[in-house]
Amino acid sequence: MFPGILNHVKEIMITNVVVTSPEKTLAEAARLMEEKNIGSLVVLDKDRIVGIITERDFLKLAAKGYDSRTTKVSDGMNKSVVKCDSASTITDAFVVMRKHRVRHLPIVEKERLVGIVSLNDLVSVGKLLL
Repeated sequence: MFPGILNHVKEIMITNVVVTSPEKTLAEAARLMEEKNIGSLVVLDKDRIVGIITERDFLKLAAKGYDSRTTKVSDGMNKSVVKCDSASTITDAFVVMRKHRVRHLPIVEKERLVGIVSLNDLVSVGKLLL
């Protein structure tokens, strides 16, 4: 660890996570992502992470012909959510993202959502030299 350098995901995570519910339509979720200029939404059901939906998911669903006005988020979200603990290092988070091929990583403390980081966040802090 180096003094003055960010080392842990809790130091760089976005704490104001934009979330949606599994009952919202894909169109509602897409509008929210566009409005907030973000690439993913964590899907919560009663404060429990049940999924994540990303820009890639929307492309796949569109290619398959799903109607975004009637299809629910629960039908298009990834239910196998890769998460990381807030005490993890930035390098550890990158390893997890790379291993699971994800670009958005919900950050948890005792399985409760406390933040999110994206691959761009990791790169922007200068810890990763790609």
